[in-house]
Parts: sequence; C-alpha cells; structure tokens
Amino acid sequence: MNTTKAPLAARVYRFWLKEVRHILPPTLYFVASFNLIVFTTNLLTQGYWFHLSGFLLATGAALVVGKTILVMDKFRLIDRFRGAPLIQPILYKTIFYTLVVLVVRLLEQVMHYTLRGDGIGPALQAVSDNFVVHRFVAAQIWIFTCFLIYCTATELAALLGEGQLLRLFFRHRSAQHRMTRRQHVRALMELSRLAETTPREQLFDPATPQGGRLASIVDALRQRPA
Repeated sequence: MNTTKAPLAARVYRFWLKEVRHILPPTLYFVASFNLIVFTTNLLTQGYWFHLSGFLLATGAALVVGKTILVMDKFRLIDRFRGAPLIQPILYKTIFYTLVVLVVRLLEQVMHYTLRGDGIGPALQAVSDNFVVHRFVAAQIWIFTCFLIYCTATELAALLGEGQLLRLFFRHRSAQHRMTRRQHVRALMELSRLAETTPREQLFDPATPQGGRLASIVDALRQRPA
C-alpha cells in the first residue's frame, strides 16, 4: 500500500509545485504594482505613507489577478495569436486578462453582499449603489497598464527562451555582451524565417544553403556564453 501512496503523493506535490511556480511571479508582480499605486495615491491625496486597509485591499486584488491568470492560462483561447507579431498576443492577452478581472471583481462584490443574506436582487442593488465611476475607471486603467507590462515581459521571455530574460538583466554585463545579445535575437529571428520559408527536407539537408545556414546558426548559439 505504501508503494502506491508514495508515487501519488509525489505527483500531487509536483503538480502543486508547478502551479505555485506558475502563479507566484504574476502574484508578486501585481502585489508590488497595486501596493505601489495605493502608496503613491495616499501620498498625493491623503498625505500619509501607509494604511493597513489599503495594503490589504491591494494585496487581495493582486491575489484575485494571480488566481485569474492561473485559471485562464489553462484555456487554449489565451494562445490564439501564438506565432503572430508580438504586438498581437501582447494586446490580446492584456485586453483578455483585463476583461476577465473586471468580471471577477464584479462577481466577488455580488457574492460578498449575497453571502450577507441579502439575496441576489438586493446584492445587485448594493453593488450599483456603491459603484463610483471615477474610481472604477481609474482602477481599470491601472489594471490594464499593469497587464500590458506583464504580458510584454512574458512574451519577450517566451521569445528569448527560458531564463534568458533574467540572464540579460542580472547576469550579463552590458558592455561585454551587448553584441552577443543582439546577435542572439537576430539568430532567433533568422531561425524563424528559415522555418517559415524553407521546406523541411532542404532545411535539414547540410548540402543545401538553408541547411548550412541552419547548422551555422545553431553552432553560434551553442558557443554563446551562458
């Protein structure tokens, strides 16, 4: 019996760890972003540095966003523009995530008043009565902006390869590796063009110009400093 439970526990743990790794970066990003927005707004309008309710509200909103990203990334609809120019998946995902978060925020407000025992009708009325247009628009603008930055970073990270964006920011010295980074991006773009315009037989045949170019690009990438 122990031999069957151990693999199951290991699979559950691996699944849990995978989900945590997936949800942690966006959640931390939005926790920092939303709290920065609340912090600067308090400084400009209220004149104080920190307020616990604002911190909890911003952190709760970030958790909602992280949960939304985790769920929405399971659907193929989110990758509709995979392979298109970067502006298309970035804008599509930004608008998609923003609209989903809008719906989730409204549903959570309705559930909050419904669980108080008021019922659906009074809950909808309470949400309508507490609706402030300028606050709602400001929140949605900031959510859209934060998602635009997040989607741009994730799309660039996916284009450059796993871990490459972090290496470019934190490991490579700019003066030493500026040309290497530029050549790396150009090599990836050239590989993409070769794959789109060259038949498979020619691409993998070293005797063809396309095959020889493919081999030289791969050799250059393998020799690139880590």
